[in-house]
Order: sequence, then C-alpha cells, then structure tokens
Amino acid sequence: MRAAVYVRVSTEDQARHGYSLAEQEETCRRRAAELGAAEVLLYRDEGVSGASLDRPGLAGLREAARAGRVDVLVCRDPDRLSRRLAHQLLLTEEFEKAGVRLEFLDFAWQESPEGRLFYSIRGAIAEYEREKIRDRMARGKLQKARQGGIPVGFYAYGYRYDPETERVEVLEDEAVWVRRMFEWFVSEDVGVLGVANRLTDAGAPTRKGKPFWRRQTVRQILANPVYKGEWRYRDLTVPVPAIVDAALWERAQDKLKEARRLWAGKGRKQYLLSGILTCADCGNPMVGTYTKWWGRKERRYTCRQARGVARNLGCRPAKSVPAGPVERAVWEQVKAALSDPDALAREAAARSPQAEELRREMGRVEKLLADAEKGREAVLDALAAGLVELDARTKARLAELKRRKERLEVRKRELEALLRGAEGAAARLDELRALAAEVLGRLDELSFEEKRALVRAVVAQVTVGGRGVRGAAGLRTLSVTVALWVPEPGSTGVMACQE
Repeated sequence: MRAAVYVRVSTEDQARHGYSLAEQEETCRRRAAELGAAEVLLYRDEGVSGASLDRPGLAGLREAARAGRVDVLVCRDPDRLSRRLAHQLLLTEEFEKAGVRLEFLDFAWQESPEGRLFYSIRGAIAEYEREKIRDRMARGKLQKARQGGIPVGFYAYGYRYDPETERVEVLEDEAVWVRRMFEWFVSEDVGVLGVANRLTDAGAPTRKGKPFWRRQTVRQILANPVYKGEWRYRDLTVPVPAIVDAALWERAQDKLKEARRLWAGKGRKQYLLSGILTCADCGNPMVGTYTKWWGRKERRYTCRQARGVARNLGCRPAKSVPAGPVERAVWEQVKAALSDPDALAREAAARSPQAEELRREMGRVEKLLADAEKGREAVLDALAAGLVELDARTKARLAELKRRKERLEVRKRELEALLRGAEGAAARLDELRALAAEVLGRLDELSFEEKRALVRAVVAQVTVGGRGVRGAAGLRTLSVTVALWVPEPGSTGVMACQE
C-alpha cells in the first residue's frame, strides 16, 4: 500500500495552536506505518494559508492522486486540507474519485451518508468560528478607534508611535520640517516640487534615510489630516497631537485643489514647443513653466530639472526664456517652410539619391562583413586541421578579425538607422506638400492644437543658446536654431526678448 502524508502550517497556526510541520509529519508517518504502508510520500506547505487551493504541496498531492500513485491519504484533520468547507468537499470528492482513502488523525471519518453529513457540519462550524473571530477582531479595532486608540500601525512622518503604550507623540526633529512644508507651500509662491527641492537642499531627514525628497511624499504629507490632529480610521476620526493648526492645513488643501484644477486642463497654460525645445548649453529639454518674472506671471521655458527626476539639473543659474517670442520666431520659420509646396516636392526628389547611396554603402558593408566572417572561419578550420598553431600571431589575427567584424556591425546599424530616416523623410515630405497646400491660406487662423500638430510635422528640433547680451532698451538677444524636416536642414536666427 502506498500512502501520502500531507502537512500544512500557517503563521497563525504556529502562534495560536503550537502546530509544527515536524510534529504533524511524525504522527502522520506513524499512522501510515500502522496502516501497513510500504511507501510514504510526503507533501508539505509551510507558512501558507488554508483559505486558498493554490499551494505547491497540495498541487503535488493532487497530481499524485490523479496519477494513481496514492492509495491512502493521511492528514491531521480536514482543516489541514483547507480552511473552507467548499474546498474541503471538492478535495474529498476528487480524492475519492481517484481511489484514495482519507485518514484523519483528529477526526473520525466514515464513508457513509452520516459520516459525510457530520464532515460537512464540522467544516461549516469551523468556518463559522473563523468568521466570528475575524468579525470580533474587526469590531474590536473599531471599538478601540472609537475610544481614541490606534488599532493598527501608525507611521506618519513627524510622529512617534509606541505600540506598547499605544501612545502617539510628536517627534520634534521631524515635526519642525512638517511645519516648514506647510508654511512654505501656503505663504510663498512655491509648489509641491519646490518644497521637495528646498527640503533636499536643507538636508531635512527622510524616514528611509534617502538624500532627497520626492514630490509625491511632500504631497501626501500636505494632504494628510493627521497633521491638524485628525487621524482617520475607516469612517472614524481619532484625535492625535496636531503639528500645524487647522486653518493652515485648510489653506494648504485649497492650494492643492487649485493645482489639481489647473492640471486637469482648466486654465492650464499652453506651450507650442513642448517636447521639441532643447537648451543648447546644458542639453536638457526645456519645459513650459508659468512663473513670476519681475513681479508678474508669464509663460516661460526653462531647462531646470527637479532632483530625483533627471541626472542633469540644467543650467546654473537657471535659464528661463519667455515663451511668446520664441514661439513666434519658430512659427515664422514654419510658415516660411510651408509657403512653397513645390519646394517640398523638389526636396523629396533630392533626397531619393541619398537613400540610394545609403543602400549601396550598406551592400559594401555587408560584403565586408561576409569576408571577415569567412576569414575567421578559415583560420579556425586551419587550427582544427592542425595546419597552423595557436601561437601569438594566430591569436592576433583572430582578434583583429573579431574587432573588424564588430566595427562593421556598428556601421551597419548606423546605416540602417540613416536609411530608415531618409526613406521616412521622403514619405513625410510628400504628406507635408499636400498639407501645406491645404492650410497655406489660413495658417494664422489655426487652433492651438492644429498649430502644435503642424509644428511637430515640420520641425525636428528647436535649440536655444546662450543667455544673450543686454542691448538697447533693456533687451537681450538669444540664438534660436530651428532644425526642420523640410527643405533646409536648419536655420539660425537672432531674436530680441524682454528680460
């Protein structure tokens, strides 16, 4: 007779009942021997809940039963198989269909209608007891919260929680920074990201010991009512020591709501060159920002990046250029490029020979690659046949062939990318010719979305260089380079902008 022993223990079982896998295995093996088993297969699940059927040990047991390798299953009690009555019944039926007899140590199993009824009732009672325990625990936590206690872990920044005394205290070393967060955010013209950067610059300690603060962490702190003395548990409010007064906290919520409204698209500023504008000095992309400049709010582009977002933080001191003049300069370039649709067609035709030349060079590179591989194989064949020895000269020859092959493969990848670009450019130019002819007469009447789409179709990249030299009337000049997909590879102009 072949027996299978199944043992399972969860963390809760070990703590509450003292169950252990070793004890279960020993007693089950003893019962299998008493039953006359000549072979015992062991299946075990440690630290796994019995509420799920997705268990490695149980899966192995079920597979062995289906394969006919088990005659009797020995288990401490039905709860080891599953905590759920429905699962117990499913497994019992499955094992019986496979011809496996069930043997429980702590439960008298009888293969009869009465035995099945008792088995079902016992499982239902056990499940009921577990639900009652879960419900009592939930009600106990709720009652504890109603009495002003903390029923679960409390980990808010700026506080210390002692689970032994269940007391929440203000941790002043952190609380001082919480107060500064709220004061900076509410009283100054600084956003969540600005607060995070200030905290990083000031060396404010984080809970995880990181050298920088993230924007999301600051936002969570500013939005958490615990800092005005209200800790939320379900629908209850538990009083805790406040770090900021309620009025300051409410003003912070108003500012957060306004920020969310703007980012939801209501009143958001529009930037024509987002995604294609680059700083020529630091190489960072320039992003739109609505900021105060000489006492008034205006749209500008900046290359400054936040800590934790990019490695390159951008120019120092920060470069900020007015959005309007730069966008107007680029739009004039786009209009000029689209003013002659026939020029676009001529440019497309002019690019075709370039693509053909790239194809010819690709053929030459592929032939050289094949020759390099043949040379390498010839040397290896000679070595295998004993015609040459693996001396320093042969090693140097093999190394040179390998390096040559690697260089040719790099050049092949470069040519493939250039070829895709040349072929794609010709296709784009044909589309642009038709587009230019259609919208040429109403370019300045287009909506912002239409203008942005057109700019992205015509302009490959815009770079802004230098900080400019102040001239007459307090003007600064910036070099703006517009790289186009169309006729000319790029053009550089000098523009004046008010600083």
